[in-house]
Amino acid sequence: MKRIYIIDDEPMICMGLNQMLHDYGRFDSIVTFTDSTAALQEIIANPPEAVLSDISMPRMDGLELCRNIYERKLQTRIIILSGYNNFDYAQKCISYGVREYLLKPVTELELFPALDKVLSENRTGAFSLSWLEQWLERMEESIWTSDGNRTDELLRQMQSELANGELSFQRQAVQDGLMLLEKKLNTRGTYTFQRLPDDGEAKRDASDPIAKLERQIREWCQQLAVYRGGNQINVLEAALAYIDDHLNEDLSLEAVAEQMGLTPNYFSHYFKKMTNETFVQYRLRKRVERAKKLLAVPHSKIIDIMAEVGYDSYPHFSRTFKKMTGYSPTEYRAFLGIK
Repeated sequence: MKRIYIIDDEPMICMGLNQMLHDYGRFDSIVTFTDSTAALQEIIANPPEAVLSDISMPRMDGLELCRNIYERKLQTRIIILSGYNNFDYAQKCISYGVREYLLKPVTELELFPALDKVLSENRTGAFSLSWLEQWLERMEESIWTSDGNRTDELLRQMQSELANGELSFQRQAVQDGLMLLEKKLNTRGTYTFQRLPDDGEAKRDASDPIAKLERQIREWCQQLAVYRGGNQINVLEAALAYIDDHLNEDLSLEAVAEQMGLTPNYFSHYFKKMTNETFVQYRLRKRVERAKKLLAVPHSKIIDIMAEVGYDSYPHFSRTFKKMTGYSPTEYRAFLGIK
């Protein structure tokens, strides 16, 4: 028996949708809810084939409802009805496994094809929302930093996750994942990343979605290399230049990571891997190197040099300098023969 649940806090809308679904004629049971919390309890206890839900509701909104359904790996297909023509809403819905996102007021011409589509799916397999979000974040960072080894590893992870799913599920997961990944890359605003056109490869991709995913990601990596003139360490060079230009500031790893468009955890790992130094070690070394150059200039005041390399306390500056060089600033000048 095919069941569908209608969830909307407005009774009149529930009545209208109920009538539409009776006219549609492919569900044996149609149940309406004006309370999304009560609806979720029933969905968990008796998962229906489909849910037709509003996105803006009190107590628990449609996004939260979708998240709960998705994280429990229920096989219920979700169609969202929304008054918001907003990509962010649609993006979040897709990440929660929503199959269709329709704008209110919806008509039979829009709703019936969406219902046909979700009922035709024979989806098995799912992965957790948190895993998918982390995978997309890591893949976007690996593309952006031209980290080929990490890209390969992430592709293997996704292949493993999709391996046991039905073909229809693989196609949908790849389609949604590529759309979100493209959006993440283009949101940076630095370059324009384009999807591959439908060509002779499209038919092969239809039967092998994982190959499609890999082909598209390889293409984006190549696009980025072309944009950067083949420079594989552009991000690192940009980060080092930014740190060097701001040595007189209390610059944090988080601030540099944000400037580079990376998460702090990944930037910390990436920085150490590429330089064999931590962020703090590099910044300290560069500050001391600059201080040594400035101290070699006669008549320059130590208090001015201290500020130039990012210190506002002479004792702190003196201790740090001596720890790194074996001399205090005054002793270093004397070593150079400068009085």
